[in-house]
Amino acid sequence: QDRCFARVHTFGKALGCHGAVILGSETLRDYLINFCRPFIYSTAMPPASAAAIQAAYKIFPGMNQERESLKNQAAAFDHPDFKKSDTPIQCFIMPGNERVREIARELLENNLDARPILYPSVPRGEERLRITLHSFNRMEETKKLISILTARSG
Repeated sequence: QDRCFARVHTFGKALGCHGAVILGSETLRDYLINFCRPFIYSTAMPPASAAAIQAAYKIFPGMNQERESLKNQAAAFDHPDFKKSDTPIQCFIMPGNERVREIARELLENNLDARPILYPSVPRGEERLRITLHSFNRMEETKKLISILTARSG
């Protein structure tokens, strides 16, 4: 860690905030302050954002139940049509833009939400649904989603 030139910590995604910090030596700090154009011409982080980041870091240590829920939900996605991932982001491959749109609509009718990722954002034939799991999702909802998708995979 002492030999690390710089470390970047982002505040998006898991923290639900925005922004980032760069940690490094005083020399690095002075260089960035004087020569980093995006830094020079940006504005300071609003106090409300800093407070949100601090609050997120305070509650993180007590969120083991939420982490376990996400881990269990991700483990349920064991099917060849899902890209292998042990993270809260899952992908269901379903070739064809219209097919992906159609199944996304079907999921919405079942009070489930997964976002279609279409060609040309992904290669033709690799269109997919992007599924974002949340700790507040119940396993019954996850199993319902998986059941609907695997029934349509044939």
